[in-house]
Amino acid sequence: MDDPIVHGALGNSIAQVYTIEFQKHGLPHAHILIVLRAADKFSTSQHIDRFVRAEITSSIENLRLHEIITKCLMHGPCCIDNPGSPCMEAGQCKKMFPKEFRTETTMNVSVYPLYRRCPNDTTFVLGREMDNRFVVPYNTYLLLKYNTHIYVEVCISLRAVKYIYKYIYKGFDYSNMVSSAGQVQYNEIANYIDARYVSAPEAMWRLLGSHMHDRSHALMRLPVHLPNQKRVTFKDGHEEEALQDARSRQTMLESWFQLNQSDPDAQTLLNSDIPYNYVHYHNNWKRRKRGGKKIVARVYVLNVKDAERFYLRMLLLHVLGAASYKFLRMLTTSFLALQSKQLFTVTC
Repeated sequence: MDDPIVHGALGNSIAQVYTIEFQKHGLPHAHILIVLRAADKFSTSQHIDRFVRAEITSSIENLRLHEIITKCLMHGPCCIDNPGSPCMEAGQCKKMFPKEFRTETTMNVSVYPLYRRCPNDTTFVLGREMDNRFVVPYNTYLLLKYNTHIYVEVCISLRAVKYIYKYIYKGFDYSNMVSSAGQVQYNEIANYIDARYVSAPEAMWRLLGSHMHDRSHALMRLPVHLPNQKRVTFKDGHEEEALQDARSRQTMLESWFQLNQSDPDAQTLLNSDIPYNYVHYHNNWKRRKRGGKKIVARVYVLNVKDAERFYLRMLLLHVLGAASYKFLRMLTTSFLALQSKQLFTVTC
């Protein structure tokens, strides 16, 4: 983690997140997402070629790198050479290998860049001939330093970023276990249960207290709700207890109204800026003594069809120091009256 984050092996990093997973045979691997600062983002094909490659290096040029690539970074064999490969589905490779030969890297706004894969002489991997079309993208520095499989991909589109975030947080691997007792009527829910597979290395990893995931920034989601319409979660038979708890508990939005009634500094901030300067503790906003730089505040997105909450959200994103719902309504009424007066004046 120090190489890409501290030493900038891929550029200057401003945020990162990773998770550790264990394969069925017990070996751990990590999914890491690095967010680069704006000046270091991959915006051109030449920039990508400096950090990410997808070609087999000549054994004459760099024998050690050539050996690592052919040992750790070749996909397959699959397709015609190995129809039984795990990546095969309906007669095609799920990872879209082999790729096409390309003389230069092309920016692909739909998902990932199309990396340069020049036609080259074939090399033998597991007894089969393979070329640049089967190379998994990699970073030369990381590959030479660690001599292992390190797959590096550049995300240049929103679709790719959404996939990466979902893939990192997809959760653990599961296996289906069939349970049956005599001749019973088929019932998918009764016959199949989700079961965790925990290998000995994963168990030891957890017993030693090693981190399974980490992130550089914390995301704080700010609720938007109308008066007396905050979310209440309850269990069957305990509805009244949940209602009583909701009445005595303030949401982040209600706490923000209360904060603006007594704190002049808070009145100069928008609702979405409060988490950077205050921390929500015991149903109240308290001024931060440290931190705040590693917070990402987001207001819940609402559909325009939910008109009342949609426009409440709009007001919260533009109004400073709102002390209550009534304050926002009065402000809106005053604004509409002013607009109407201006329109009347112009019309006359």
